[in-house]
Amino acid sequence: MFLDEIGNLSLEVQVKLLRTIQERTIHRVGSNTHISVDVRILVASNEDLSEAVKDGAFREDLYHRLNEFGLHVPALRDRGDDLFLFMSLFRETANRELNRQVKDFSPKVIDIFNRYMWPGNLRELRNVVRRAVLFTPGDTIEISSIPAEMIEAVSGNGLKVSVLSDVQDLKSIHESTERQLISKTLLDTGYNKAKTARLLNIDRKTLYLKMEKYNIK
Repeated sequence: MFLDEIGNLSLEVQVKLLRTIQERTIHRVGSNTHISVDVRILVASNEDLSEAVKDGAFREDLYHRLNEFGLHVPALRDRGDDLFLFMSLFRETANRELNRQVKDFSPKVIDIFNRYMWPGNLRELRNVVRRAVLFTPGDTIEISSIPAEMIEAVSGNGLKVSVLSDVQDLKSIHESTERQLISKTLLDTGYNKAKTARLLNIDRKTLYLKMEKYNIK
């Protein structure tokens, strides 16, 4: 049984979980019948549970019961060249899912990715790469296809002037690319709006608003 974000459990639920681990039994809500369970428990947390114990937000007895074997997974920003392996993996995955043929990242994009702190770790990287593949008209991902907030985040972290000059009009570049992408996807799906929205990873209401914004008939 895998319990994600174990640190978010209320103290009341922590007591119930501790009892389940100790007694190896559960009971359904509204029932007095105890059911024996035999499971291995895996838990994960973005919080430092030892600090949460000190702060009184996590029960010490439950912490010790769960912490028989610990595995620390470093943040993406601390994993060195792993970043480039995941970039390639997510690009290939997005190509298959979106039926695209994007082959590479431009040097400027690689520079930005390398400087960015990736607060959302792998989930954020996967979403950024998928979005970039979707917005890339050619075979190489350029800075016009990545979120502007990423560029802003690294602009105070030694970002080269040449990159900054390329994004002076990032909004207009993004809107032009977005309009072309929506039009092409609509054409590819035979103007099936439900399928188009699904491929673009947006809901239909958002698709309609963007079609109206870009005057796409």
